[in-house]
Amino acid sequence: TEGLTKLGIVQDNARGDVTKEFDYLAEARIIDYCTREITEPVRILTEERGEVRSKSGRAAWTLIVDPVDGSENFARGNEFSCVSLALAPGDEAFGPDDIRFGLVGRIFTGTVFEAEKGKGAWKSGQPARPSTVTELSQAIVAIDFNFKDKSAVPRIHCLLASIKDARRYASAAYELVGVAAGGADAYVDVRDTLSPENYLAAYLIVREAGGIITDRFGQPLAPIRSMTQGQSIVAACTQELHTAILEVLAQDVTKGATRKKVTAVRAGRRPKTR
Repeated sequence: TEGLTKLGIVQDNARGDVTKEFDYLAEARIIDYCTREITEPVRILTEERGEVRSKSGRAAWTLIVDPVDGSENFARGNEFSCVSLALAPGDEAFGPDDIRFGLVGRIFTGTVFEAEKGKGAWKSGQPARPSTVTELSQAIVAIDFNFKDKSAVPRIHCLLASIKDARRYASAAYELVGVAAGGADAYVDVRDTLSPENYLAAYLIVREAGGIITDRFGQPLAPIRSMTQGQSIVAACTQELHTAILEVLAQDVTKGATRKKVTAVRAGRRPKTR
């Protein structure tokens, strides 16, 4: 928590977001550890610095780092922030299913979520298990409401009207591992802007715990071609709940398309057809 005194802005990162000093210093510690303690070269993909090599030569592993997911929370002293580390083999392009190890550590509480592909997921050393909720009316859903594109807000209208309750912690990794361990029944981000360092470690943890995770259309998450690419995510504790969420999101998409057509007609424009 020494970083609470280091709140100055250092730079703008590749996504155009500001990098605060505590983010930069936390990232530097991770890079320094890889350089000092790991004899083999490691390719490190970071939120603040981009791509870094711990040593020259071809890397056997790629480490994807988010030093402080929930930076705004951390800066304000709110405890909903964590470090996220995902490890994929090799030195080439990869996808979410290539992640072999994932770790999400909650900074203020010290709670550690981790997973190894094919071996399971754990919360502070104990097996992580999602809840067993199957119905929307009984579901507590973590939803990302930070819509920079306000025209995308209607995508969640039907969902909000269908669930038991909503949560918002402003940290994707924090919320996703909550699904893995039963703290929430689902996590929904339909903004199409979530970047890889925010979700890759938690993706593996959710999958290994037994949860379901796709994009907002029910498709597999996209391969990682850039650390600035955007992604939507729907994660749920059970297949039944996941299917129900996708169905209600589809209703919002249909209503949104209808609203656009009505607006075009009222404005005297002919709606586009295919």
